[in-house]
Amino acid sequence: MFEPWQLAMIDDAGYNGIRDEHINRVSESLLSSDLTGIDHNTFDYHCHKCGIDPNNFTKRDLEKLFENI
Repeated sequence: MFEPWQLAMIDDAGYNGIRDEHINRVSESLLSSDLTGIDHNTFDYHCHKCGIDPNNFTKRDLEKLFENI
């Protein structure tokens, strides 16, 4: 059984699905970098920087992310 703090960390990392708050965190991080192009490595870096597993993003999540940036 998981402890409550472990469940919170699982949820915060997006393992229970990516929510708007996850998308907003990553898009804010990407926007603050002043990069003009975003490749897979850059996306992974900013996800990890925000404590979010990039593998949890679905195609729709990515579409919403790129609408924000």
